Amino acid sequence: MKTSRLYMVWPFLFVAFLVGCGTDETLPETGNPSVPDNSGASSSEVELVSETNPIPNGYEQEAEQRGSIVRMDYDTRDYAEGSGASRTNMAYVYLPYGYDEQKRYNIMYLVHGHYGTASTYFETEDGMLRNLLDQMIAHGDIAPMIVVTPTYNYGQPTANYTDADPYCRALPQELVNDLIPVVESRYHTYAEATDAEGIEASRAHRAIGGFSMGAVTTWYAFDETLDAFKWFMPVSGDCWSLGRFAGMNRPDETAAYLADKVRQSAYAGTGFYIWAASGTSDSAYSETLLQIEGMARLPEVFNTDNMTFHEKKGARHEYRPTMEYIYNALPFFFPKNDE
Repeated sequence: MKTSRLYMVWPFLFVAFLVGCGTDETLPETGNPSVPDNSGASSSEVELVSETNPIPNGYEQEAEQRGSIVRMDYDTRDYAEGSGASRTNMAYVYLPYGYDEQKRYNIMYLVHGHYGTASTYFETEDGMLRNLLDQMIAHGDIAPMIVVTPTYNYGQPTANYTDADPYCRALPQELVNDLIPVVESRYHTYAEATDAEGIEASRAHRAIGGFSMGAVTTWYAFDETLDAFKWFMPVSGDCWSLGRFAGMNRPDETAAYLADKVRQSAYAGTGFYIWAASGTSDSAYSETLLQIEGMARLPEVFNTDNMTFHEKKGARHEYRPTMEYIYNALPFFFPKNDE
């Protein structure tokens, strides 16, 4: 039986340090505006690459109606090293203001970058993510939703970010086997049940995304757990399924590999959506875009009905621009009129 322990974090303790995959130097060098919606433009009307809309003034400030953050410790096992040994991991859960057990909520799993932990998204930039979610809900940009921030490193980042690869690869399986059942049986999402069948049946209401090594994790989720998530938000990172930096160095081969995974699934066509993003001054910009362009060369599988790339001019490899990507992506994944 899976067990979990919950801790209400109030007030949340913010830590003033930079986290994620660090600065641009840690990655290899490579050569009130409206929010987009998914209301039905055809692929011929949508650009593959577009600029993000800026976050409106005031969205970084605390809202009058604030959601809560809960720490959840849960039982899992060693998937990365293959021993299967029992261990405990943690995640943080954002619950919207007025959370109601009688309502159902869309949910997103948001993965940190290297040097980050489960709490990073709610600590960095003075807690901007929490404020952003509260403000987006208060202004009607999105319906109230749940956001979960898991971790692949158990609070102990590897010395070199590339060494985190096996842990990133293992996390999607841990989510599906252990964390999703704990979170979505405790909180009222669209999952009627949290076995494999129930998770798959509710995938249209579940997203996964991440920054840097969190993007690498997101691509692994697309590769290995497409039946659990419909929406994917890889930010500043490529797919490593065929090796480290394979999405950048072997974009066509990576695209063909991922296309085969889609063809073998029940979700070809509009059964998934990849909303990729990066900043034009981000050291991972080229590696991310090269892979997306490679995938776009297989339009029978990947086209603007199910994949787009979004850029922020001048943005670097940092968490702050990631908040803008979240601001743009969430209303696309979960429009208010779909609640």
